[in-house]
Amino acid sequence: MGIEDELGEKILAWTDRFQKFFVTEIDGFAMRPQWHSGINVFDWYDEGYRIVGELRAQFPIVHVKPEFAQYVFSVNERRESMGLVPVSLPNEPKAGHISITELLHPT
Repeated sequence: MGIEDELGEKILAWTDRFQKFFVTEIDGFAMRPQWHSGINVFDWYDEGYRIVGELRAQFPIVHVKPEFAQYVFSVNERRESMGLVPVSLPNEPKAGHISITELLHPT
């Protein structure tokens, strides 16, 4: 693909840490995905963005889209970082939240 060796090694090491430490995504809106102990997931996340930056610099005409926040932050944390209202389950209304039903089927 034309990725420099050093960057390729960074990508492989970053991906290897994911494979080694990631446990599972959480079915819900407020809880974060689970990881095994022994990794700082925020450092992993920051490294992912450094890698994205290097890929964008190396391939300026390619759209490199980071899609790994879902493995670190909850749905509601990601929504709030985008300036969107957090989501709650239909039968569990919370102040300042929108029901998933309202989100999926706006009136």
